[in-house]
Amino acid sequence: MALTWKNKVLLGSVSTALMLGATGAWAGLKLDSTHSSVGFSSVKNDSVMEQHGFRNLSGSISAQGEVSLSIDLTSVDTKIQIRDERMKKELFNTEVYPLTIIEAKVDSAAISGLSAGQTVVQDVEFKIDLHGKSEVLNAKVQVTGLDDGGLLVSTINPVELQAGAFGLDEGIGKLKDIAKLNSILLTVPVNANLVFVSE
Repeated sequence: MALTWKNKVLLGSVSTALMLGATGAWAGLKLDSTHSSVGFSSVKNDSVMEQHGFRNLSGSISAQGEVSLSIDLTSVDTKIQIRDERMKKELFNTEVYPLTIIEAKVDSAAISGLSAGQTVVQDVEFKIDLHGKSEVLNAKVQVTGLDDGGLLVSTINPVELQAGAFGLDEGIGKLKDIAKLNSILLTVPVNANLVFVSE
């Protein structure tokens, strides 16, 4: 049966509504900082590994899959207050560079229809601005659908940052001398678990 003009308009409206519904569940997602984490490891004296993180994060993910993450470097948390202060002053120089900004793009078509518990794996290219320098890096992430249209974005493997690429090697050297260590590894593994929820 041939479609009338009115039927075509109706079908077009239904299709548009379905498309909006598929993305509307996660459009305008914001980071749930309470349940999100970004952590990094340090290795001193060639064998002692310690885990650190940040208390303050913010971010969002758009309907087009544009991800933005801001890390407050002044909120670094090593579980030792004096070490926190040394990192802020000697390593990150937070008086000049208080934030690290990360921007990325994920495949919105692949994640928009995820129901709770469903997952997809994506290779993501992202730009990181840290300590006055920018680098483009890659990460393999797993995106998991959550209740109420939320998403959990997790790194599958640590992203290895090279301290020298961001001018952090000098600061690491200062920390090594202050703590009277033999060495601190200049390759820094970073992991992230980011929960995004509806605004």
